[in-house]
Amino acid sequence: MLNTLGSFIAYNAENFPDKAAYIHPKGTLTFAQFNARVNQLINALTALGMKKGDRLGILSTNQLEMVEAYGAAEKGGFIAVPLNFRHQASDVEYVADNAELFALIVQDEYSHLVEGVTVANRFSFPGTGQETCSYERLLASSSAQEPEVLSEPDDMVYMMYTGGTTGRPKGVLLDHRGQIENAKSTMADAAFGSNDRLLTVMPLFHIGGKNFTTVHFHRACTNVLVPSFNAAGILTQLSEENITCVLLAPTMIKMLVDELDGRPFAAGCLKNVYYSSAPMPVSLLRQAIKAFGPVFMQFYGLTESGPSGACLRKEDHQPDGTQREQRRLMSAGRAMAYNEVRAVDDAGRALPRGDVGEICIRAEQVMRGYWRNEDATKETMIDGWIHSGDLGYVDEDGYIFVVGRKKDVIISGGENIYPREIEELLGHHPAIKEVAVIGVPDEKWGESVAAVVVVNDGHDLGADDVIEHCRQNLASFKKPRQVHFREALPRSSLGKIVKTELRDEFWAGHERKI
Repeated sequence: MLNTLGSFIAYNAENFPDKAAYIHPKGTLTFAQFNARVNQLINALTALGMKKGDRLGILSTNQLEMVEAYGAAEKGGFIAVPLNFRHQASDVEYVADNAELFALIVQDEYSHLVEGVTVANRFSFPGTGQETCSYERLLASSSAQEPEVLSEPDDMVYMMYTGGTTGRPKGVLLDHRGQIENAKSTMADAAFGSNDRLLTVMPLFHIGGKNFTTVHFHRACTNVLVPSFNAAGILTQLSEENITCVLLAPTMIKMLVDELDGRPFAAGCLKNVYYSSAPMPVSLLRQAIKAFGPVFMQFYGLTESGPSGACLRKEDHQPDGTQREQRRLMSAGRAMAYNEVRAVDDAGRALPRGDVGEICIRAEQVMRGYWRNEDATKETMIDGWIHSGDLGYVDEDGYIFVVGRKKDVIISGGENIYPREIEELLGHHPAIKEVAVIGVPDEKWGESVAAVVVVNDGHDLGADDVIEHCRQNLASFKKPRQVHFREALPRSSLGKIVKTELRDEFWAGHERKI
């Protein structure tokens, strides 16, 4: 039965043996070859004493070895623990030690990040294949026969660590059954078939990149792996590789739009551009639609939701529609197939349409809990609902509008102010390249609104200009009282603006950050 992620590896090998499964920097691997290499890895690790439920660490860019390690977990009953190569060594070491890895597969370039990790079985690549701890030597030591130890639907398969912006990273546990339900949900909305070709440039150590790779693998699509993002290079690959589907972060889309410099994207094969991981400014979305056409789909969710949640479908992207339709460009869409999404108050009660509360998601694919952290699990998952930490509301038509993070809300003089509204307004200003709105200390009001702005090249902009622009378009209490200019804003590995770094600068020396 096709009831585990690993069963699809064997299924595709049997039914599409000679079709390209992965095109990667070193060549092409068919579905039959991929299955054989995954089997070799499983059998080699099993011979070392690895058993079901043991954790397999992976530290790599989007390379063949990374998807093979994922495949070994999916088929062999192990739990894959992807590590973030963009983190500091201390963060990587914490995750590796917390997960109690049995084995670790490391791309040579990042071996310095795991020098302090205690793990008995460590294998590196690419190397020459002759080193004692070589990944290729490990595979060569075993057969490609189908392994005896296989996964079951309720087995855990991924342990994805959260970013840790509010504390130490937590391991999110996801099982086979949930991930297959997640694939069904995504396929119901993403509209693609077995002849489509996916470009994977979003990092596979995050659930978003891995999710779309998994989902397209289920339809036996060819997947082109890209280790790093370069705007000019991506535009070339989209054309030369006949790519039909790609997942991008908004920052990546902006770089592609900037690279096109007003030119439309000429390749006619591209039909689905999925975007997620951070809010998409409407002004950028309009530019992107003009450049690439009506190919965009937004997906909203989080690691804990597995990650499905909501989708702003192609037909919802109406930049020239009615005022109501245009307003939906600011939304995260509506609940995906088989998903429930609602806003709740602090007591967990569902709110009426239009009222702002915490966005919660319930579906079959949500996490089974955090690794060895029962207290955090109880805080995040209540009666099957994942509490996202995002504030928003559901409008009368079922569209979900995210107004900010729960901890980002600015409370000034008793009024709740949501940064997203101000950021969206300032994002349309021709002189502003990017902006982050945060709360800063204010003796009179408790905290007040500050805008941290990056100015477009060739433009002059002063603090008074920013404040006046807001005064003309927002309620007076929402306008920034301070404007600070920066060369760039701090960002996470997924391109999200890290507001905690900005806030820390202003709240240093204060007992609490309101």
